[in-house]
Amino acid sequence: MEKALSKFKVGSKVIYPSHGLGVIEKIEQVKVSGVADAYYIIRLRKSGMTVMAPTRSAGSIGLRNVIPKKDVAKILSILGAGLLMDVEPNWNKRQKRFLEMIKTGSLSEVAHVYRALFKLKGEKGLSFVEQQVFDNAYELIISEIAEAKGIDKTKAALMVGKALSN
Repeated sequence: MEKALSKFKVGSKVIYPSHGLGVIEKIEQVKVSGVADAYYIIRLRKSGMTVMAPTRSAGSIGLRNVIPKKDVAKILSILGAGLLMDVEPNWNKRQKRFLEMIKTGSLSEVAHVYRALFKLKGEKGLSFVEQQVFDNAYELIISEIAEAKGIDKTKAALMVGKALSN
């Protein structure tokens, strides 16, 4: 195994797009479709589920480090700002765009989605599917803020609520 080429080490806390915070439990050779490659074995904190990500394409799938503590203010400012993006009136196209933004793995993108859905929820309510995206985005935001700042999720949720009330 080429551990020197691995960006992350065993024990690293990482963000896996759409699923949130996880910990790399192992880096191992796995044979998939007859081809052996090195994979990160990641235990997701929220669900306890284990996922595998190829080490050589981890960046392209959006696997990344937790944001630095100093970047939390940027996320909170996104949440506290007015609507920063044009919201597609067609719910189907809007849903597709929001999911694509969340799949990038960028917490800034997730914050934009959450803020837009927060505004929509206050104006006209959310469909069942939009509510699921809203809840998932919220969980992604508070869990990463909590990890970045070294606080519990309750305190992170209070910070998010305060930012949204501005």
